Amino acid sequence: SKAIDRLARHFAAALLAGLACYSWQAEPFVWPSPASSEHVASLADRLSAESPAAEESAAAACDAVRPLLGGLSCRSFLSDHWEVAPLLSRPGAAWARALFSLRDVERMARLWPLRFLRNHGTAVVHTPGSGFLADPRWERGAAVPPDIVEVALAAERTFVLHNLEVYSPPVAAFTRSVVAFFHAYTQVNLYVSPAGLEVATSPHQDAHSVFIVQARGCKRWSVHPPARGNWTLRSLQRGKAGEVLSPSDGSLMQPPSIEATLTPGDVLYVPRAFFHATATADAATGDSCGGADAGDPSAALTISVLSEDVFATWLYLLGEALDELATPPPNPPTAPPTAPPTAPPAELRGAAARLVSALRRLAVAQLGIEQSHTGLSASRVGDQLREALPRALMAPEGTPPILLAAGSDPRALLWRRHALGLLRSAAEEAGQPRLASLWWDGSPAAALLWPVLDEVLRRKRVPGSLKLEQLDTFLREAATARGRSPAGAADTADGGVEWGDEALRRIDIDAVFKIEKRDKAHLPRDRAWFRPAEW
Repeated sequence: SKAIDRLARHFAAALLAGLACYSWQAEPFVWPSPASSEHVASLADRLSAESPAAEESAAAACDAVRPLLGGLSCRSFLSDHWEVAPLLSRPGAAWARALFSLRDVERMARLWPLRFLRNHGTAVVHTPGSGFLADPRWERGAAVPPDIVEVALAAERTFVLHNLEVYSPPVAAFTRSVVAFFHAYTQVNLYVSPAGLEVATSPHQDAHSVFIVQARGCKRWSVHPPARGNWTLRSLQRGKAGEVLSPSDGSLMQPPSIEATLTPGDVLYVPRAFFHATATADAATGDSCGGADAGDPSAALTISVLSEDVFATWLYLLGEALDELATPPPNPPTAPPTAPPTAPPAELRGAAARLVSALRRLAVAQLGIEQSHTGLSASRVGDQLREALPRALMAPEGTPPILLAAGSDPRALLWRRHALGLLRSAAEEAGQPRLASLWWDGSPAAALLWPVLDEVLRRKRVPGSLKLEQLDTFLREAATARGRSPAGAADTADGGVEWGDEALRRIDIDAVFKIEKRDKAHLPRDRAWFRPAEW
């Protein structure tokens, strides 16, 4: 009966998404085919297998996200490319047109209260090649006019709209599949740039992995692996906040591994922390790229799959759990007098605090922090700590591996051995072998760590779960809005059908957006985690 319930929920979500997409655009959004029999593996099959419930959901989502994967199987993409290697895919212009049209921006601005640099759907106008500086002519809090695309292009500026997934039903439906497959909070931003820019964005890196979907025009990309350290921390990412980098800076980035011009329907996967730069002019001539489409503005969606941004890496999972061992909360007043003490002994609290400090220092050892400050050189363990938590641990459904019967299930053993191995390696690399000796399977320290670690892991799943709830709510409201639409909707100039603008306007976008902000339990409790430059 539980399996039937799960299948019913998946079918209902797909039906709502399909109805909402049909109401938004004349061109129907291609809804995914039934789940294939292909097994969807966990991240590189390294740590644990997913629960059956999560596996069913991920398998269905796998088929939906295939346009992003360059013809690879989901298993191959996860093992060979996810977070480690870029990938160029060409699923076709028709797929991209069904997902998004540039004219949708005007419709969104008419339907809902979009604002510059404020609120949900944050809009911003960037000065090209400036390191993402906002043009001050568009003031914080001002309403986004319906003709913003034309105005920004005329001023030779790039228009950016965040959280497109809570305004466009087709984008919302696709984003839901991405969240369900990667078990991660995902958001979609729109970038619209004028043609002919020799530098649209200077080299920079993101603290999350990104799929770029070219919807209109063209954009030239160069993607560079980082010169030091896999992945990065959000506040230490380079090329942002006005920092303009050179693509020839070998101290930061290697030579490009991909140089390609994206045209409508192309998809580029850029792993977390890989440097990338863009242009809308031809490299040789300086003219607008795109051949027959030369002169068209570039419109692209960036589908960002977040880990570091929402503190979902090994560093935060282990570090925050150790934090709680070091400074445990008091027993609740409702606990019976005979309840056994839950606080670890003072010696273990001190050891946990010292290990937290070591984890932080190792995590920043390769990321541009002065060696004299950290006292450490390049850190293999630092790379492992910055790695995203694998999908198997982040799945919102099913039993987390940590709660499986101790010693009887290989998934539980893999999980525990990996976590303890990271702690031992961190202590040894930091020159503290006595700390390393505490963390062995079956040790008193490990026994106290498991329930705390499980609670932190539960909190790390919150953003992804709330994102699914938010998208389901928006898709349900959009489908309901179509039901309110009057019969005989008006034909549009391009032969399509406009459905229910007045009804769609009744959707409380503020309430929809606030769903993902309802629970901030995933945020670290110690504010020091927000200041890695001080580690």
